[in-house]
Amino acid sequence: MILLHSTKDDIYGKIPLIPIGSIEQHGPHLPMGTDSIIVEEIARRIEKMLSDKILLFPTIYYTCSIEHGDFPYFGVSYITMISYLTELINQLSRYFDKAIILNGHGGNESILDIVKRSINFQNRRFKLYIFSVVGKGLEYFKIRDLHAGTVESSIIKYINPRLVREEKLKDIDYTVKDGVFNIITTSDANPHGIINLDGKVKIDEKLGEEFINRVINDLYSFILSLK
Repeated sequence: MILLHSTKDDIYGKIPLIPIGSIEQHGPHLPMGTDSIIVEEIARRIEKMLSDKILLFPTIYYTCSIEHGDFPYFGVSYITMISYLTELINQLSRYFDKAIILNGHGGNESILDIVKRSINFQNRRFKLYIFSVVGKGLEYFKIRDLHAGTVESSIIKYINPRLVREEKLKDIDYTVKDGVFNIITTSDANPHGIINLDGKVKIDEKLGEEFINRVINDLYSFILSLK
């Protein structure tokens, strides 16, 4: 069930699913909404599969992306994001006994852990679960795509080929400086904003399709496992 299409009496007894992405640079060839596009595709499909269980919330786009340094991004600070999510989830806890955040952006990971701990350790009746697609490329395919690399490019190619500007990948420097996402930003680590540790980005639509299907299968099983 889709929240925006539901009446006040429809929502009870469902599990809220809240997709969280980002609006940030994804190299010269991918859209700034890449993370959001990916989680929305996954969320849309899982809602159709489990419409009797899931209450699909609108995607949260403006999140935490300060790790991109001088490259364009549109979001908020860590403190603001923690406060915003905590207030939102506390509001949900008045009407539901659990909720799932579906995360598609690595910059949100540390924040979501704090929010999850804060909510769950102080609330015995309601529980917050996090399902993240971050790192699944390494788990599924052993591909070290940290940002705008082979996996993300392949997924967007599968979802909407018109959004991938492959011609922009000519003459790209794929070198990545040590310490990215830890002590230096994306703009300091690579001049093009691509963090693909295996070198050249290889776009494979079938890999993108397999990624989406495997994530959906994992999320489906995860949701059914919740008590």
